[in-house]
Amino acid sequence: MWQRSFVAMSVLVGSTVDDAVGALPSSDPPTDDLVHKMRDPRKVVRATALAGAAREVVVAIDRMTLR
Repeated sequence: MWQRSFVAMSVLVGSTVDDAVGALPSSDPPTDDLVHKMRDPRKVVRATALAGAAREVVVAIDRMTLR
């Protein structure tokens, strides 16, 4: 999951999808579904994918803080 989170959060703070994927270790393949959607020419598809991944990060953080 961390790769998906890394790509999503990197894009949220202004990185490109290619730069975010390129920063992953070569042994860790990118999450193809997220990357594919974030490269889609339709803005609604990109925004929905990014929002879904960001939601996953927020939920994971919330679970950690409730322990």
